[in-house]
Amino acid sequence: MSLKIQTEELTQNLKKCRNFARCNQNRCPLDFELHLRTGSESDKCRWMRKASKTKIGSKEFVSGGRVMPDAILIFVPESNLKWLNRVSQRRWIKFKQSKYENNTTIK
Repeated sequence: MSLKIQTEELTQNLKKCRNFARCNQNRCPLDFELHLRTGSESDKCRWMRKASKTKIGSKEFVSGGRVMPDAILIFVPESNLKWLNRVSQRRWIKFKQSKYENNTTIK
């Protein structure tokens, strides 16, 4: 497979995220080459972050820790599963198991 085809395939998978056009994170779970990327905790995609709470005055804000939508989750390569936050990991596994069960039932 040529580098150009690999790059196009990689880019097409990244574009399956609804946030692709405005996202500037270096580490994305849709990236086939995620293992090659570097960066800090702040360079992670929203679906890779653990839930954290911040209190400003009397208001509490939660960031990260949310489940990646199924429409995006289905395109996460299994090799990137370990980088998703826990709730997204559990959803990915549940989704793949149900897909497997649906494909193995007798019709």
